[in-house]
Amino acid sequence: MLVHRWKEPLVLGDSRIRIVVSSPEEALTWLIHEPDQSTAKWKRAWNACRAVIEGRMKAEDAKPVVKLAAAH
Repeated sequence: MLVHRWKEPLVLGDSRIRIVVSSPEEALTWLIHEPDQSTAKWKRAWNACRAVIEGRMKAEDAKPVVKLAAAH
């Protein structure tokens, strides 16, 4: 599988946990483990990452969408 790396990885989490995500493919792995997958921001992030993998979106364009999904 081709991996679409971001120039700078996202660092997600809070004071208890730190998660480093460096590609849309890794973001999908993180998203699949999120407890609330019914939110609009989760769905937008999922769809953006899928679009990158399918060649319909640039990887850097999906990064802010994933960052927004991580904001609680």
